[in-house]
Amino acid sequence: MHAFPYVKTRINVIQKEEFILTPIEVAIEDMQKKTLELAVATNQEPPDAKMLQMVLQGSVGATVNQGPLEVAQVFLAEIPADPKLYRHHNKLRLCFKEFIMRCGEAVEKNKRLITADQREYQQELKKNYSKLKENLRPMIERKIPELYKPLVKVHSTTSASLFVKCETVLPSASEVQPQN
Repeated sequence: MHAFPYVKTRINVIQKEEFILTPIEVAIEDMQKKTLELAVATNQEPPDAKMLQMVLQGSVGATVNQGPLEVAQVFLAEIPADPKLYRHHNKLRLCFKEFIMRCGEAVEKNKRLITADQREYQQELKKNYSKLKENLRPMIERKIPELYKPLVKVHSTTSASLFVKCETVLPSASEVQPQN
């Protein structure tokens, strides 16, 4: 074990990995990290109100660079023109869907943990959460139609039919070549 700050010796680098990510991939990782932080803070036993409030403040009360809302507006406001980005766009949309759900759980958990002198703070958190949820709603609900096309065409004679018509065409006797 080396003592910090390694004045006499340096630890040798054993392995180096480099990943090149697109901006939307970075946003996906960031939102997954924020969602995980919320889940951990919400489900921590015993509950830690200060930690929960710190994570909540960074999620629903973000003032620097608008936080998650700005990320959503940059990447989810428009459906990308490039079909190669559809999957990333959809994944980020789903990340925000889970993020907003976790924020709601965290706000409710905080409500149960606060003391009487923090009620005003709780109301501010709830107001910020509601505003964030309302602003994210159109972006979260907007799906890319091309990702939800059926893989198999369904032929039905009635709109209530639940059966898929499959057609298998067998070759005629003249089309079948005898094998030698």
